[in-house]
Amino acid sequence: MSHALVRAFRDVNRRFGRALRPLGISAEQAHILLILWIHGPLTVGQLQDAVSLSGPTLSGALQRLEQAHQVRRRTMPQDRRAWLIEAVPWSARRRARLIATLQEVEDAYLADLSRAERKQLHRLLVRLVPDTDPSRSRPDHGTVL
Repeated sequence: MSHALVRAFRDVNRRFGRALRPLGISAEQAHILLILWIHGPLTVGQLQDAVSLSGPTLSGALQRLEQAHQVRRRTMPQDRRAWLIEAVPWSARRRARLIATLQEVEDAYLADLSRAERKQLHRLLVRLVPDTDPSRSRPDHGTVL
């Protein structure tokens, strides 16, 4: 089972990566942007919990997003030593293109599953993954699309 889960993750991540290349972002970067669009500015710790990336992977993705002017860091008003990460606004058209690209890849990847099977798979995966939504004490990893 664990081998199948890892293979599925790597396969879908590669597909997202290829599809997102024309937008100039990786699958990890797209996930970070989606979380920030949904929840607004987050601390690095909150963002790390929400996207389930290792510290070095998140740091590298944030650095590349910052260099590409896709996110910016700002100090937290109550603690000048801590940082908030916020997404730089995208045009509605570009944002819609990103979301449509992700949805197309997901639909193609899950094409062999019925709607009921997709819902069941989602329910099971949410049960397995720790709850990390930054807007709650124990956030939900549910779909953002």
